[in-house]
Amino acid sequence: MAWFIPFALKSLLFAGGALLLLRLLKGRSAADRSWIAHLALAGLLLLPLFTFALPTLDVTGPEFLVGTEQAPSPAPSAVTIEPDTSTDVAPVAANASAGSASIDWSFWAYAAPAALLVLLTLIALARLFVLKARATVLVDAPWLTALARAQSRMGFKHGTALLTSNALPSPISWGVVRPVILLNEEASQSPSEAEAIITHELAHVANLDWAKLLIARVATALFWFNPFVWLLAREAHQLREEAADDAVLATDIDETDYARLLVGVARHECRGFLIGAHGVAPGRNSLSRRVRRVLDGAVKRAPGGWRWGSAAAFFAAGMAVPVAALNLVPAASATASPEARVAGSSDGYYGASRDNIRRDQLQEFPFAEGTKIVKNGSTIETVNGQTVMTSSNGSTITIAAPDANGRRRTVLKSADGNVLTLSDAGSVPGLAGIVGASPRPRRAGDRDDAIDRAIELKGVGVTPEYLAAIRSAAPQLRLDHDGIVSLKAVGVSPAFIQELARLGYRAVDADDIAGAYAVGVREDYVRDLAAAGYGRLTMDQLTELKAVGVTAQDIRRFRGAGYKNLDVDTLVELKALGVSPEELKASQNFDP
Repeated sequence: MAWFIPFALKSLLFAGGALLLLRLLKGRSAADRSWIAHLALAGLLLLPLFTFALPTLDVTGPEFLVGTEQAPSPAPSAVTIEPDTSTDVAPVAANASAGSASIDWSFWAYAAPAALLVLLTLIALARLFVLKARATVLVDAPWLTALARAQSRMGFKHGTALLTSNALPSPISWGVVRPVILLNEEASQSPSEAEAIITHELAHVANLDWAKLLIARVATALFWFNPFVWLLAREAHQLREEAADDAVLATDIDETDYARLLVGVARHECRGFLIGAHGVAPGRNSLSRRVRRVLDGAVKRAPGGWRWGSAAAFFAAGMAVPVAALNLVPAASATASPEARVAGSSDGYYGASRDNIRRDQLQEFPFAEGTKIVKNGSTIETVNGQTVMTSSNGSTITIAAPDANGRRRTVLKSADGNVLTLSDAGSVPGLAGIVGASPRPRRAGDRDDAIDRAIELKGVGVTPEYLAAIRSAAPQLRLDHDGIVSLKAVGVSPAFIQELARLGYRAVDADDIAGAYAVGVREDYVRDLAAAGYGRLTMDQLTELKAVGVTAQDIRRFRGAGYKNLDVDTLVELKALGVSPEELKASQNFDP
């Protein structure tokens, strides 16, 4: 696994550069920024290939990453155990050492989460095939007409299957060669929204967004350890949705009508990792951003065209090639000859001379008090239950006295100062036979759920300290794994949850808090609405009001115009449509 650290550093540099570039190009259209984000994700997938195929560019790296170049000398290595030629002693320790050497635990620590994420993606794809097989063909004229119009506007001449199913809460689309638009039953019964929904989903199909989604899934699987890749994939998903929104607004669909549609379908978001498709329903974390963008007439919506796309592709290649070729080396490596590098190489991380310690000598290890010379200056000393094994070149293995649970903390220190600490000598097969313990068995299913949870927690940056602070701030909060991920993803702080508890929001779901925080609900907003006569609202009601921009001042204006008992749904509808109190009052003058 010596390749892992350079591999991780390159992915951090590449993904971080892409995120910075997206921020610098904030004024470009969503389609242009989406193109850059997906070029970066594709570049990450090609990073391993470029790394091995391109010539290396040796650059002196910091000492804490690459270490220091040692003077050419015979290679040190770890203390080894030779099997005794005598037939009186069984080669127990040798067999144990051979067994441990056959398993690369560091490789599997990387590969297991990556394989799990790939498996989840395959399950998501299989689920799409099942949904398609169980769906029915939609033959309603308004929807077919909307599909034909959208295809004509976009110049999309490939056949698109229009299906309906009650297995999902909101419309989705997927596919490249044989694309599918799948409507839920509720949406299919709203022909007035056909134009907006079909245009949004067909924009995903025409832009090959499903293929881009798969690229993002594979990139996060290979680079699951890199938080920048998770952020880049999330931003790419957001930009795909915003580009589809722009395609809808390029038609004659009104901005406020479309914003109202987004707010309405947000209740029916297709949540979860096992949906390998795009949907019109915004996630709670993106609702506020999408609604604000739809209603902002100053936003640039037209894509830059093929010239912009070509320039972005060349720029991405120009950034990917140097990063892939980068090779961090110690300060002396850049000028050292190949012969010197070979002479100074090391067989193992923890070096010691190859002291040929016989097994019959090992079985005489003095775990009782005392000191014993083994061979060639190597010593084993036990004081107060702690055993220190010292090699002739100065490397040591220190095994502490057993604690209350029988564990023996072990510290391995090489001659050049590298240190490795283990919780128990019994967990090391090579030492287990010496100290009279056997390695603790691993249960096959112990890690499955933990890996799944750890991947999500790492992706959003949840720490044990953050979790403890959240629980301390609101002990009554209904909190599960998905809830804590949602809270951290949108930036909810323990102080915000504590303030909500003071305002009366104690027994609420973490997902509801995350949704409210994502659209901008804060403590002062809750207090302002309460002062305007709208206290003790649910978190969903607060989320809806904030998402469309209803303020306490708006409520006071309606009250001043004589509308004192408007419910939340009416306020949301009036704000989404842009109806002012004066316009509402004037319209009543024309009532029959």
